[in-house]
Amino acid sequence: MSVWIITTAMTMMLCVGLAVDLSGHVHAKQRAQAIAAEAARAGGQQLHASVAIRGEAAIVDASAAIAAARTYLAAVPDVTGTVTVASGGRVEVATTSTYTTKILSMIGITTLPVTGEAEVDINRVLEGAPR
Repeated sequence: MSVWIITTAMTMMLCVGLAVDLSGHVHAKQRAQAIAAEAARAGGQQLHASVAIRGEAAIVDASAAIAAARTYLAAVPDVTGTVTVASGGRVEVATTSTYTTKILSMIGITTLPVTGEAEVDINRVLEGAPR
């Protein structure tokens, strides 16, 4: 009877560990995704002012966009990332981090990798229609 109780207890601990750590991993993934989105947004706000103010076009200032997104990422200590400005002015951010397990570390799984990606397309909209 005691072998059955020990086996059941170990199985239940493993199930609880999976539930706690996998839900924590999902939360960490959502956080990495949100940080990537905010860094991309910060980069996407960096436009060539003279053209944008006149209402002629929304053109990303690539060096300022990269700098703004990197500055945002640098403010988050446990997340690293890369920033690129693709053709057409699309700002792309990829983030990486790790989730430190709470219960699965008992069986040797101490960290799980986490990534996030986001991109921002710059569009000029006039009367609700992209131009």
